[in-house]
Amino acid sequence: MAKRTATTANALLGLLALRRSWAIYELTKQLRRNMGWFWPRVESRIYDEAKGLVRRGLATAETRTVGGRRRTVYAITARGRRAVREWLATSANETALESEPLLRVMLMDLGPQNAALQAVEQVEATARTMLDIGRTVGCEYLEGDAPFQDQVHARALVFDFLTSHALMLAGWAARARATLAAYEADPRDRDESALQVIRTALARFDKAAAVSGAIPLGSRRITDGSRSSGTRRAR
Repeated sequence: MAKRTATTANALLGLLALRRSWAIYELTKQLRRNMGWFWPRVESRIYDEAKGLVRRGLATAETRTVGGRRRTVYAITARGRRAVREWLATSANETALESEPLLRVMLMDLGPQNAALQAVEQVEATARTMLDIGRTVGCEYLEGDAPFQDQVHARALVFDFLTSHALMLAGWAARARATLAAYEADPRDRDESALQVIRTALARFDKAAAVSGAIPLGSRRITDGSRSSGTRRAR
């Protein structure tokens, strides 16, 4: 796997570059609206990373009093802007997926009977939250008063990606619920129900291939235990 280039520091620097200055609470609020969904590490480490940027000369920190409260406001430096440009000029790493609920589903046989269902419910909850936030954010852009209205050309692509991801999660959760119910209703046919899930998923591959122009799976010989070159064996 290629070395990861999208560090938390670069993510934070990118946000700083979009405005003259940011208070930490403002940065955190923006992260929860969008970047937190695809680069969650940045929110949990924002304080340490911001201080690190200052130490490296990539940002400045100024303490201000607003409404009787002292706040540290950060701003990017010229050196920081150069660092962002240099990072964006490098090749991006492959897209990775990290999901604890999915891991729990994969290991469902090792836990309580309802463990898999609880994991699926968590995926549903995440999808609902993403869609609720998305409705608010989307309407703000359409009304012309979003915090990053001047970045709508870039944010629209991110919005489309996150909306598609949330709808995918919701759809998967609904299908997983139905499959788990089928397992419980007739444990003897569990394997056949599982294989039907795979057949249905493979059929969606061919539909996607028709749109993208890729080679449909139906034109390849697929047998249990076989795989095409470059595809991971364990799934």
